[in-house]
Amino acid sequence: LSVKVRSFSTSAVRPISKLVKPPIQVYGLEGRYATALYSAATKEKKLEQVEKELNRVSTLFKDPKLSGIVTNPHIKRALKQKTVGDIMTKEKLSPLTVNFVNLLAENGRLSQASNV
Repeated sequence: LSVKVRSFSTSAVRPISKLVKPPIQVYGLEGRYATALYSAATKEKKLEQVEKELNRVSTLFKDPKLSGIVTNPHIKRALKQKTVGDIMTKEKLSPLTVNFVNLLAENGRLSQASNV
């Protein structure tokens, strides 16, 4: 049985040639998010666009009203997701950036968005 299970686990490994490595390796939770976003943006050839949009998102998160919602632990995650989702739609950002910010909201990591 262990041989069969082991064969299943190795079949899901991706070839290294398809992975996109960032120029600087960043560690920790923020590094995982940053590396995933870098990889996705590079594969879609939208790295510069995503960078500009993240700068815009960073500026938006500095707004006192939005910052108060994002960093307040007493506000439910669903409300944060809806608020951020509405703002991302209003700003007309690319699907890649919107999905990334929604992922941060979904995982309760919006307060750490500036570190990514």
